Amino acid sequence: MIDPENLEKLQNISFEERITIIEVLLHSLKNDLQKNVSPQPEYRSRPQRPTFGFMKDTGKILGDVVAPVLPENVWEVRE
Repeated sequence: MIDPENLEKLQNISFEERITIIEVLLHSLKNDLQKNVSPQPEYRSRPQRPTFGFMKDTGKILGDVVAPVLPENVWEVRE
């Protein structure tokens, strides 16, 4: 945080000097951010899989539904 004495000094300087101070602070922040950013892994393109049919022949029919999973008295009726 800026102490009151320095803040008063900053308020009394010219616009050009204020802009210079802001530019120096921004440059410093950019450098700090670049140091903390982890490098992004290089993008690897994967082979394009087909849009349709990629799961063909992967399912298995176990049988028909012959009874509810839960008894009727457990069902919640909403109106």
